[in-house]
Amino acid sequence: MKSQFCTKPITFLLFIIMTVSLSHFTYPQNHIKEVKEGLELCYHFKWSQAEELFIKMINENPQKPVGYHHLSGIYLWYYLGNRSKEDFNNFIKYSDHAIETAKNTLNDSPENASVKYILGSNYMYRAIAFTREENYLDAVWASKKSETYLLEAIEIDPKLTDAYLGLGLYNFAVGQIPSAFQWALSLAGIKGDKEVGIQYIKNTAVNGNTSKVEAQYYLSQILSEVLFENEASLYYLKNLVRKYPENLLFNYSYAVLQVKERNLRDAQKTLLKIVNSDNEKFHQIISFSKFLMGDIFFRRNEFDSAKVYYHAFLNSSPTNDYTGIANYRLALSYELTDDRKNAEKYFKNSGRGNMDLEDDQYAKRKGEIYARRSLSENEINLVESINLIEAGKYSLAYDSLKILLGSVRTEWIKAEVLFYLAEAAFRLNKLEESFNFALEAKEINSQDEKWIAPFAAYYAARVYHVKKDMRNFNEMIELIDDYNEYDYQNKLKNMVYSLTHSK
Repeated sequence: MKSQFCTKPITFLLFIIMTVSLSHFTYPQNHIKEVKEGLELCYHFKWSQAEELFIKMINENPQKPVGYHHLSGIYLWYYLGNRSKEDFNNFIKYSDHAIETAKNTLNDSPENASVKYILGSNYMYRAIAFTREENYLDAVWASKKSETYLLEAIEIDPKLTDAYLGLGLYNFAVGQIPSAFQWALSLAGIKGDKEVGIQYIKNTAVNGNTSKVEAQYYLSQILSEVLFENEASLYYLKNLVRKYPENLLFNYSYAVLQVKERNLRDAQKTLLKIVNSDNEKFHQIISFSKFLMGDIFFRRNEFDSAKVYYHAFLNSSPTNDYTGIANYRLALSYELTDDRKNAEKYFKNSGRGNMDLEDDQYAKRKGEIYARRSLSENEINLVESINLIEAGKYSLAYDSLKILLGSVRTEWIKAEVLFYLAEAAFRLNKLEESFNFALEAKEINSQDEKWIAPFAAYYAARVYHVKKDMRNFNEMIELIDDYNEYDYQNKLKNMVYSLTHSK
């Protein structure tokens, strides 16, 4: 077993960068025309043409790092998209060439900001690749080298706005690390500020030169995945998908956001284009799209269709990321279609996911419970009612949950029914009811489902926020800190951050 102390804070540091850094940092001065042309080809998913262009740049200027750097970036895309060892090795080969030629150039021109920028960018590439390989020590030191070179580049040329993207991602990721681990990283000289990171990324998204597109994508992901500002994220993703309709990553991220916004119809339309793609270099995105299609049908309570896509995801994913939650929802799909034998099988498989992901942690815990027993009738009704909320059918959910509330006797089920009633009522603009349901759920404080009370406190605080009652809002937010060791703790931390920083 790997040491959780060693790996978890480092994984958290690089998780945001790893999940969104599927694009290129750029070379701001020399070869600007060719670089922009090559990047546009990448954004349009015309990879062979992009490779040819960067190889041409290498052949014409073998002593310069720019061609090697961007070619290594293409292989990083490939590696993150399919986990191929051959693509990883090609990435390392061209990354080594980029770093070697860049350092040779610095020997003759030590104040060359552009070359320092390439070094900083390429070391960030390496941090991403090493993290994916679970080589955490090399990943941390590559991140630190990246920060050092990017800071030196900006010190030489403060107008080098593209460099702020890498620094922004670094600062943001470090700022996301739980305070309990900050001291350990500070010993290694790794420090960062979340607010500073966001401002740096926004700077490049607005003022960037060749990194503007990447910055807009990264910002969209942080807005939706961490800050829960979905409307702002949608603005960027709509523009990116409109400009680059062939880009599977941009389309997938747009579909994810639509699912979060409970706009399942538009999400399905986008995902169908991805799951029908035959792009072998990016089958990880295609596989995740199958998982998301399963979620769409699951939320519609169309469980037979959900099974098809969950199986397709589990049979195609090259990693164990989200396989726990996929197995769990697949098991629920069998349970709710009266197939206990298969339900038990997949509940038992729910612990096979990535235990650094909160979805997979939750799936493991719940799967162990339902592998030993069937769901009760009330639990089945609760699942179907929750799905109505996730499908945006708030009135139907509200009515079904009210009926369910009258028949529930089990403490934790009652707490969860009240919790989801608070959400349905809030979406129907029944603020007083939402507040009262949330308080009732919080006061039950079920030890079987410890997550309900802190999330219910958040729902109560949300009503205070809408009413501009900031004194009670702040008191309720402070109460959330009293809870610990519950499901989705990091998610709630980000939700609280977003709410406390919203107008």
